[in-house]
Amino acid sequence: MDYRNNKEPKFLPDFNLQHVNHMMNFYHVQKMYLAYFGKVPSYYSFSNRDIEKFHQRFLETFTTNILGKHFRRCYDKDEHKAEIIYILKHEIMVEQDPDEINVYFQDENSALLDQLLVFIKGFKKEKPDKAHINLIIMQPHGFDNKKIDFTKPDLDLSKSYNDDFPRFHSKMLKILQEDNKSGLHLLYGKPGTGKSTYIRHLCGLVKKEIVFLPGQMAQNLDNIAMTKYLMDNPNSVLVIEDAEELIVSRDNQRNSNLAMILNITDGILGESLGIQIIATFNTDVQRIDPALKRKGRLKSAYEFKALSAEKATHLLKDLSVNYSTEDDMTLAEIYNISEEEQYKYPARKAVGFR
Repeated sequence: MDYRNNKEPKFLPDFNLQHVNHMMNFYHVQKMYLAYFGKVPSYYSFSNRDIEKFHQRFLETFTTNILGKHFRRCYDKDEHKAEIIYILKHEIMVEQDPDEINVYFQDENSALLDQLLVFIKGFKKEKPDKAHINLIIMQPHGFDNKKIDFTKPDLDLSKSYNDDFPRFHSKMLKILQEDNKSGLHLLYGKPGTGKSTYIRHLCGLVKKEIVFLPGQMAQNLDNIAMTKYLMDNPNSVLVIEDAEELIVSRDNQRNSNLAMILNITDGILGESLGIQIIATFNTDVQRIDPALKRKGRLKSAYEFKALSAEKATHLLKDLSVNYSTEDDMTLAEIYNISEEEQYKYPARKAVGFR
């Protein structure tokens, strides 16, 4: 049967391998199309689709237009992946695999093609509420980035932090968003008060690459390879958690890593690279080297404290936890109250910095 001369065929067209003998470099679906229709197709490709929902609805919606299909299934332990190719009327083929949907065709003005394209566009996956941070890793050629995705915390700043925090956040975020600006931000306070959670929150807001520098690797700030890495990552934000070893004053003895921080945040490197540093620590801010707190270098600083008893009780209620407190509580304490602890939580004095 010559499908090319029949606009409304009732049967699958002939499969002619002679069409593909000289076309071995074509992708296999294109060769299949050529074998059926004797023509090289144009095609549209759609990624980021909900394949499972598409497959079910596609069969329901286009069943009268489907002339035939081919499929391949690959089994891996308990999972299997399928690639399915449907041959439709109007010289249209639809390829569905676990990652994308491809539509092969000849007539760009086909009403069936238009209907199919609109249909596929309706199955776009919603973007997951994800953010990412870059972890510095050592490679044979030097330092490099390893991208790590994570779910952005569902965080209401006005409820999760004390009343002065939203104003600080607005100021800090505005500075971090400035392009090619160097500077230092100090976040300090007792463990469990929400410093790391807040940094994760920032990662979803700041339109720059944020780089996490582990404490162990932070001891290599004066390394020549690290200087090259920083030069390759300008206009970024460098996060150093638990930075006490780097930034605490040592009886007027300044180490080379601290000198590097000073240079990055308000020195020649700072002017050239536009890198901002966020340093977190748990120690008393008075122990920090005075040079780090110099005006012009220090862009913002905030002491994270336990939530007041009133705010802690409100947050517990929002979390559907049947517990009230007369004491201040850290975020770690609030989010880790177990069912058993809700009614026997020990009485204690208020915690946090005074």
